[in-house]
Amino acid sequence: MVVLIMGLPGSGKSFFAKRLAKARGLVYLSSDRVRIELNRRGQYAPEDRQRVYAAMEKRTDRLLALGKAVLVDATFQQRAHRLSFAKIAKRYRQPFACIQIVADEMVVKQRLSKRREESEADVAVYEKLKADFDPIDQGYLDICSEDGQIEVMIERAQAYLDQIHEN
Repeated sequence: MVVLIMGLPGSGKSFFAKRLAKARGLVYLSSDRVRIELNRRGQYAPEDRQRVYAAMEKRTDRLLALGKAVLVDATFQQRAHRLSFAKIAKRYRQPFACIQIVADEMVVKQRLSKRREESEADVAVYEKLKADFDPIDQGYLDICSEDGQIEVMIERAQAYLDQIHEN
């Protein structure tokens, strides 16, 4: 299975994604971690983003070839990136699921005002990505991130993934 966790900076997607990956036994791939490994921290030009997504695609392909299920945590603002991962899943005849994490803008801005371990995205990055986010034209689950509600969020995602896996 390939699961994309997408959303804007500060939405809570990485906090959620790490916990969902652990609960489902999925290999966790993070765009923030890959960006750091590629020495691209703080670099968000289109070519830098493309390098990060290409590296994640390659890792996803390799992991699926090994029979592993993968959860990929990234903004996925561009339709083309989402479609690339869908094609990889299809090539291996594996289920594909997208979950978008959203949060109230005041909550997002409060979260972005604090230092975070792996991401340096701030409100300016959030605003830019929000303005450029391609519409999502495939089936997906929308989950609202609220502080203190992680267990409810995980339960909703688990039910959705079970449904996808059965079909």
